[in-house]
Order: sequence, then C-alpha cells, then structure tokens
Amino acid sequence: MPRFNPEDLASWSHGEWSSLPERPISGFSIDTRNLGNGDVFVAIKDQRDGHDFLSVAKSEGATGAMVSRVNSELGFPQLLTKDTLSAFHMIAKMHRRNFSGSVVGITGSCGKTSTKEMLSVLLGKERTVSTKGNLNNHLGVPLSLLSIDLDSDDFAVIEAGINQTGEMSVLADMINPDLGIITNIGSSHLEGLFSEEIVAQEKSEIFRSVENLKMVFFPEHCLEFEEFKEFHHSSSDCSMVLVEGRPSGKLEKNKSYFEFRTETNTTGNSSSLRLERDGFPVLNLKTCLMSKGMGSNLALALLAAMELGITEKDFFERLPQYAPSTMRGKVLSGRGRAYYVDCYNANPTSMRDSLSFFSESQNGCPKLYVIGGMEELGESEIQLHQSVGQSINLKSKDLVILIGEKAGWMSGGILKNGASTEQVVLLQNKEDARSIIEDFDGSVLFKGSRSSRLESLVPEWAV
Repeated sequence: MPRFNPEDLASWSHGEWSSLPERPISGFSIDTRNLGNGDVFVAIKDQRDGHDFLSVAKSEGATGAMVSRVNSELGFPQLLTKDTLSAFHMIAKMHRRNFSGSVVGITGSCGKTSTKEMLSVLLGKERTVSTKGNLNNHLGVPLSLLSIDLDSDDFAVIEAGINQTGEMSVLADMINPDLGIITNIGSSHLEGLFSEEIVAQEKSEIFRSVENLKMVFFPEHCLEFEEFKEFHHSSSDCSMVLVEGRPSGKLEKNKSYFEFRTETNTTGNSSSLRLERDGFPVLNLKTCLMSKGMGSNLALALLAAMELGITEKDFFERLPQYAPSTMRGKVLSGRGRAYYVDCYNANPTSMRDSLSFFSESQNGCPKLYVIGGMEELGESEIQLHQSVGQSINLKSKDLVILIGEKAGWMSGGILKNGASTEQVVLLQNKEDARSIIEDFDGSVLFKGSRSSRLESLVPEWAV
C-alpha cells in the first residue's frame, strides 16, 4: 500500500495544510462514493464542485482533503492549493519520479485497455500496478500513478486516452514513461481531434519530450504519419516498428515481425502468434481466441515485456492467465451457439477488426451481426459509417441488425456488397432485436459504442 508524507504533498502542490492529518495517507479519491481508508479526497471542480462534498468526505472517513478554498467549519485537515486539478497532477508527477521501477505508457485509437491488461499479465500481476478499468484521462492517470507502491511494485502500466487537442502532453508529462506503446492510429474522437493526422500528432506526445524514454513500440502503419516517420528515422535506437509477416532477409534492429492466425480444430478455436525480434529467440505462442488487431496488441505487449527482461519461460507460464474481459472481445456460448461480445466501444478501426474476425472465425455457420453506431466522429460520421458498412459481406444465411440512426448509415454500404434488403434490419429500439437474436440459429456478434449498451441483448443462457 502506498504511503504519502503530508509535508511532501504540501511541497509538491505548493500548498499549505490547515492542520496536519492525524492518520497515515495511503491514497487519493475524487469521488466520495469510493473513498478508501487513508484516502485524501481531492475536491475537483468539474461537472460538479467537489468542495460541496467535503462534509461527506469527512463522514466517510477521508484522512483529509485537497481544496482550493478551506471550509474552516469542518475541523478537517485540508491542503489548500491554488488549483486542485493542477496540484493533483503535480503530486502524481512527483510520486512517479520517486518510483525506481519501470513505467510503460500506452495510448492509441483503440485497444489500449486490452493491451494494458495483457502486458500486466506478462509482467506478473503480483508486482505490477496498472490503470484500473479505463481510467485513462486527466483524472484517471493521476489516480493510477498514485496507486504505485514505491516499496513493492516493480512495474507500472499506465493507459492514456484523450478526446481533445493538448491533453496528451499533460498526461505524458505525468507518466514520463520508460517505454511507450502506441497500439494504432485511426478515426477516433474526431469531434475534438478533427482528423487522423491530428490524432497522430497528439498520440506522438507519449514519446516526444519525455525524460526517461528508452524504447517506443508501434505498428508499421503508424509510419504513414510524419511524427512517427521522423521519430523512427531520427531515433532508431529507441524506436521499434511492428511489421506483419515474416522478414524477407536479415532481421533489422529496429523492426519486429509477427504472424497471427486463428485455428479451428476438433477441440474448438484458438489463436497462435509468431514473433521475431533481433537478439531474441523466435516466440511461438498459443493464445485464447482473439482478433488480428488484438494479436497485434499482444505482440506489442510481448515486445515491451522482452525489453523489461521477461523471459520466454515466463511468457509460456503467464499468457494462459489472460482472457478478454467482458464486452472487450469475449466469446460466450450457449445452446450450441457462439456469441462474440465486443461492445465496450467502437470506432472505424476497432469495428473493422471485429467484423473481420467474426466473419473469418465463424465462417462455417450462419452469422448475425448486431451493430450499434459509432460516436464522436465529427463531420465525417456519415461517410465513416458508410465505409464500415462496405466491409460487411453477408452470405445467403447471414443477417445484420442496425440499431439506431447512426448504425443505419451503414446499410447503403452493406447493400452495395450484394446483400438483399431482407438481410438488413433497421431498428430504432434495440429491444425489438431481442426475439430475432434469441431465435437466430448461428453465431452472433455484438459491436457498437458504449452508448448503445448492446450487452443487454446477449441471451441470458450465454456464458
């Protein structure tokens, strides 16, 4: 459990305690509903003003609070700072600087959370602290960093997500990663980031102007963007590009190669990954069933783990401990049918990856695609939905259900591929899809943005 010196907190935040806490400080919380024993409550002014909940924090057992205005009537230790969010960031930054272990920063347009989970397993969960869930923004990153135990943790795996320009530089400054992973660059959060070029510029902040950076890993398609291309050529000693396929000649020092495939056999489906890197043994690993995009993310996680000294023996022992979490590519079954549930979030990159995986892995049976819309795509949202629709190729016994207006924009692309109008069902109310799903004799995919909450349509018998 972390421990924090009140005087250090005051120094780092340029603040002053109204009175020193009488109990040890072991953590921080921004929500009075999940205060832990020993937590300091940080009064953030966001959608609501945290200062309105100071009395609740005291009654819920907080050790103290960090504030920008003191409530002297409470008789409660309060660290007065000029701005609580900036002070919170600075405390997280300084705590990370005191950590002698290795920090891996992960970002990308999709796949961040799954990559974080895979890498945490490969490094050893018992000595690795990582982002909880997807708490990866300007509030989640400091919470994650402040959960590092300086005495017992060897690794920290921190996820960084953004939806506006300028955010990544703030997160990167706090994380200050030793290693960086960029899972991909795609059309995500375009309402605030506007274009893939700007997405690439912002994501590249995870490796630009970072003090301790030893190596950054990213897939080959990132080289289409100037920031990655320039970094790769100017900093080849700390840049590793992941290439799909086998090398045509001698292994290059700054490139790694992977092959990923799904195999069907008498005992069911599984996946396998082959990874080659100069100076390391060739890895051939069996994995749980996953998409090619997830396979790329696993290869990136393996490369980072290699860099941190994890051995081949460790990989074989630890990788079987990983399984996709609920709603992030988990395959369920029931009544002789397969249900592929990947509906935590969606953008064009993740949507195409899921569609391709589902189509290929369930090739021998009728398929039902249950699709919700993609959010935060800005002015290009209609075009991007139509483009994704063109990647759906229905066979004669396949069916697709498009739920909501945005998903409905995919219909034109699907019909262009030769599907009949009877195979494309447009619904506004997702509950109208339930009977179709439960009666369908074949495999079912659920894919859409979090707002669609398609997981509620998964039959209760699926486990």
